[in-house]
Amino acid sequence: MNDSNDVTVTTEQVNAPMFSMFLGVFTPSMLTILGVIMYLRFGWVVASVGLGGAALIVLLCNIITFVTALNASAVATNRPTGTGGEYNLVSRSLGLPIGGAIGIPLFLCRTLSVTLYCFGLAEALSAFWPASMGPAPVQWIAAGLVLLVCAIAGKSANLSLRIQIPLMLAVGLSIVALIIGVFTAPLKAPVLLANPERIA
Repeated sequence: MNDSNDVTVTTEQVNAPMFSMFLGVFTPSMLTILGVIMYLRFGWVVASVGLGGAALIVLLCNIITFVTALNASAVATNRPTGTGGEYNLVSRSLGLPIGGAIGIPLFLCRTLSVTLYCFGLAEALSAFWPASMGPAPVQWIAAGLVLLVCAIAGKSANLSLRIQIPLMLAVGLSIVALIIGVFTAPLKAPVLLANPERIA
């Protein structure tokens, strides 16, 4: 008599490459949290809704993330997670129709987020573009970064995960530099200058 809790493990699951929690989960999650939204758009959010409004937005986002993490933990403890991550959990626990309804938007979200991050990096790199060469071609820089990311991911998933380590170190150093700057120098009000290109 077979126990209902028995789990059949396929050859594909046994031979699937395994990544550590640090490389496969922690590093990508931290880079997503401390990414383009925080660095390039958080100041705009504070300027638009004020410090209290921005803190409220962050609080609501944290509540949503916390509830989602609790639900994912409840589902993940019922069965082993196979290839596919979130899609595997949802489709095996709630059925293929719901899994597809969630998996397709999740795929599009991950795909379009690559473009978002590449545009954010291109916008940050445009600050180093020589003024003598005219305005920085942000679109072309972003397109080159997308192709570079695709080439790295196509070469090796392990390589793409390991490249994130120096990126996370750079982000950590930038946060440390920001904290040191706040506590070692007087705060200055921002100087607002008109941008004729955007006005036109």
